[in-house]
Amino acid sequence: MNVNRSTGRHAQAMVVITALLLLAACVLSARAEAAEKAIWGPTTLPDGRPALRIYEELGADVWQSSLNWSTIAQSRPASPRDSADPPYRWPQDLAQAVVQANARAIGVALLVTGSPGWANGGRPPVWAPQDPRDFADFMVAAARRYPSVRRWMIWGEPNRDDRFQPNRENDAIGPRAYAPLLDAAYGALKATNPRNVVIGGMTWTGGTVKPPDFVRFMRLPSGRPPRLDWFGHNPFPFRFPDLGAGPIAEGFRDISDSDTFSRELRQAYGRPASKPVPLWLSEYTVQSDHGSATFATFVSRSAQARYLTAGFKLADALGDGVAGIGWLDLLDEPPAPASANWGLLTAALERKPAFAAMVAAPSERLRPTVASPKAVSRATARVRGVRVRITPRAGGRVTVQLRRNDRLRARIRAKGRARSTLIVRLRAALRPGRYTVSVRAARAATVWRTVRVR
Repeated sequence: MNVNRSTGRHAQAMVVITALLLLAACVLSARAEAAEKAIWGPTTLPDGRPALRIYEELGADVWQSSLNWSTIAQSRPASPRDSADPPYRWPQDLAQAVVQANARAIGVALLVTGSPGWANGGRPPVWAPQDPRDFADFMVAAARRYPSVRRWMIWGEPNRDDRFQPNRENDAIGPRAYAPLLDAAYGALKATNPRNVVIGGMTWTGGTVKPPDFVRFMRLPSGRPPRLDWFGHNPFPFRFPDLGAGPIAEGFRDISDSDTFSRELRQAYGRPASKPVPLWLSEYTVQSDHGSATFATFVSRSAQARYLTAGFKLADALGDGVAGIGWLDLLDEPPAPASANWGLLTAALERKPAFAAMVAAPSERLRPTVASPKAVSRATARVRGVRVRITPRAGGRVTVQLRRNDRLRARIRAKGRARSTLIVRLRAALRPGRYTVSVRAARAATVWRTVRVR
């Protein structure tokens, strides 16, 4: 797919950050269990209705929105960590939208980007601040302004020179400027609330510096990578989503390269295969009907729905390697020759086939409760089976599989009812060793359990 996206400081605080550096260097603390279903979109629909009702109907786990530091703090605050400091001009509708999301058990992820001229030497907002501590101060103020928000995305697509400066083609200068920004934000957000999840990277499919190079170059002056919990990436597709397609040449990383990019992240952070760096696939989309000024390629509306289904299933299949995947966007742009039809709804609020596909996509909030034995004897497995107890949160088909080294050993399909417990027994002649039980329930993220056969 051809993509051409236009879219003195505080000594006490620094003591806290320094302590965190010593205690938690390169810690990736927030483990993902399954891919959360996320979406970008407005707070209010064109007809005036709150959009959160639609996100709830879609089964979204997370709603994504943004904060622009350069517009919120156009002059330097006297107390930059105080969200009530007079220079701050926070978006009027965001606080209410966060409350509405909380009431519907929908999480919120905020992308913070753009630096004001007073922080970057009078340059445009795409320039990194001269002192990362200024950005860290703003992150504290934002976290205090929206205390229920737990997911914080640090800058948008910093591997592009039109989104982040300094940046040069295939050069380390951009990633090296971004690394201290991310690390300072991590320290500040964790000191504000240890439960904050810091999402770094936020790379684009291609860019001035390709994603694998950005990860490799993204180092602090000490030589270590900046701290983060999840690595954000916008994997716009060059082809139909398929992990078997193989990586794209020249360092591009689209949705089908998520497994490859995950391995590259593990290597950069020195993580074993059993502990991946979770990917937050923030923006995934393909537009329908016609090309636009944003994306050159488009598909039919029915194909758009198939792309959505395949992309979200792909993310779910990667287990704790993907923390979440988000669709961009809820709405098509208003009709125009160069408008982008990437929405689940048209600008006139007509539901496209992709809307139903999003409803059916795996959701973490609908993940079933699953109980299975940690160990079982060979005789029991052969005669009585591996007993799995499942309580779905939505009615529909339930598929339970038993595998070893990706080889299917047993499978059961059954019809599940919401909040009604289902018990299945996976019977097979098994050798001693470790096996994986997977449970796929309707509209739900897959649940994996490990069983040891004695």
